[in-house]
Amino acid sequence: MNPENLTPTQLIITSAVSLFFLTIVFGSLFVHAWVLIAWRRVMTWSGWLRDQFHDQIGLVDLLGCFVFIVLAQIAVAGIFYQEFKRSIPRSPAPIDSPVTLPEPAWINAPGALRQEVSQTESLQESGLESELKGESFKVSSESLKESPWFMFAATLSLVLGSLASAVWTLARLKRSPRAIGISSGRLWQDILLGVTVFLWITPLVILVNVFVSQMTEIQYEHPVIDSLKGRPWAFPLLFASAAVFAPLWEEYAFRFLLVNWLDTIRWNSLDVMRIFWGGGPGPDQEAQVPAMKSVLDGQPIDTVVHETPEVVQAGYPPWWIAIASGVLFGLAHFDYGVSWVPLMVLGTVLARVYQLQRSILPCFIIHALFNSLAMAGFAMELFVKPSV
Repeated sequence: MNPENLTPTQLIITSAVSLFFLTIVFGSLFVHAWVLIAWRRVMTWSGWLRDQFHDQIGLVDLLGCFVFIVLAQIAVAGIFYQEFKRSIPRSPAPIDSPVTLPEPAWINAPGALRQEVSQTESLQESGLESELKGESFKVSSESLKESPWFMFAATLSLVLGSLASAVWTLARLKRSPRAIGISSGRLWQDILLGVTVFLWITPLVILVNVFVSQMTEIQYEHPVIDSLKGRPWAFPLLFASAAVFAPLWEEYAFRFLLVNWLDTIRWNSLDVMRIFWGGGPGPDQEAQVPAMKSVLDGQPIDTVVHETPEVVQAGYPPWWIAIASGVLFGLAHFDYGVSWVPLMVLGTVLARVYQLQRSILPCFIIHALFNSLAMAGFAMELFVKPSV
C-alpha cells in the first residue's frame, strides 16, 4: 500500500484503523503478560462475585421478550415500509428463451388434437408464469435482506423489543435493575473489566476462527458484508447495527435473561411454577438461604477473600450455565459460515463475566469492541482496498 495513491479520506481511515489494530495488539500483549505474572491475584480478586441465590427470572420473561421483539419488528417495519418497498424489484428480469414454431401437422389438426395442444400450451405458460413469480419472490427476498435499511431496522427493533421487555420485567418483579442483575452500580469497574477481558479473549477467538476456517475451508458469511457491497454510504448504519444494537439486545437476551433463568432452574430443581414465573424465593426458601434479603439487594453472600484458590473457586457460580449460554449464543449465528464455533468461545466467556459481575455493561463492552474490530476490517475492504 502506497500512501501517495490514497486520498485524504482513505489516509484518515487507514490511520484510524491501523491505530485501533495496534492498540489492540499491544494491549493484548500487556494483558496476557500481566495475567501470566499475576495469575493468583487475578483468580482471587475480590471484585469477582461469589455464588449467589438468583431465581428472579422465569420462562415468562423469555417469552415476554420474544413477544415484545415481534411487536417492535411490526412497528419498525411500518416505519421503514417505503424503504423496504423500494428494495424490492418491481418486475422480474426478462428471460431469453428460444421460441419453437409448431409443426405443420398441428395447424390442420382435428379439433380434439387442437384442444389437447391448447391445453398443453396453457399448462406450459402457467408453469413459466409460476417459475417467474418464484424467481421474482426469491430475488425480492434476497434484495430485501441485503438492504442496509433492513439490517438497521431489524437490529433496531430487537433493541426496542429488549428495552420494552426489561421495563416489563422490572415492573413485574418490582425490583431495581441492580437487584435483578442488569447493572452492578460499579460503572468504572465494569468498563475497565470489559476492556481488559476483551484484550485477553480476542486473540483466542481469532485463533479459533482461523483454525476452523482453515480446517473446513468454508467462507465466512454475514449479512453486513452483503449489505455493504456497492453501498459505502451504508457503513454508518451498519456500524450502529453491528457495534451498538446487536451487542445491546444479545447481551440482554443471552446473558441477563438466559443465565438468570438457568440459575432459576438450578436453584428450584423441578418446581415448574417457579421455573415458569420466577419471582424470588418463597417463605421456605428464605429460611434455607442465609442472608437472603441482602442477596436480593445485590449483595453477595460471601464477600470474604479466601487465601487459597481452591476455597475461592468452590464459591464461584457453576461453569455449566456459562457453557450452555455460550453454546446457544454460537448456534444462534449458525448461518454465518463457521463463525458459530469461535462465537461459542466468546459467548461462554461473556456469560462467565456476567456470572461474576451480575452486570451486562462489561459484557456489552466486550461484545461491542469485538464487533467494532470486525467492522474496522470491513471499512478497509470497502474504502481503501479497491483503489490500492
